[in-house]
Amino acid sequence: MSYKLSIKKKQWIIVIHVLSVVCWLGGAMVMLLLGTYMLKAENGEQLYYTLENMHLIDLVFVRYTALIALLTGIVLSVWTQWGLFKHYWILMKLTLTLLLITFGIVYMAGWLSQLVRIANQGRFLVLTDAAFLDTSYSLIGGAIANIVALIFMTAISYFKPFGKIKHKARRSSPGATVS
Repeated sequence: MSYKLSIKKKQWIIVIHVLSVVCWLGGAMVMLLLGTYMLKAENGEQLYYTLENMHLIDLVFVRYTALIALLTGIVLSVWTQWGLFKHYWILMKLTLTLLLITFGIVYMAGWLSQLVRIANQGRFLVLTDAAFLDTSYSLIGGAIANIVALIFMTAISYFKPFGKIKHKARRSSPGATVS
């Protein structure tokens, strides 16, 4: 028989999981707000420090909390009755979480680093640069995608739609008799 969490351990892991998701969602919302604020900067210093704050929020409230949410979600799935591959809603949450984390690492972190670097060099003048603005809009779109996905994952955690994953019956070995 596989390991199952005690009630107290399960409750504590749920608390950590929920808090990490709340921080991740809050971080995504702050990224969206600061991203729109950045586009209305009145001077180069305001633009640069807004981007620096976005970078800090990304590090503290998005990256690490996303990883904590992933790890606690896996622990809760594997060490409880739910199972990682028994229900579509769990598999959907796992897939979306992995996609969001990968998207954040591959694209959003790079976009943000690029914007910080460009703003440090060109300050206020970069707000007229088409490439800078395109990257800014991509970053804002990524924040919106995070928010929508996290709200969707919260909803499916509550409603648990789509049912169980049906596994194909195993074939019996040749020569075996069925009773």
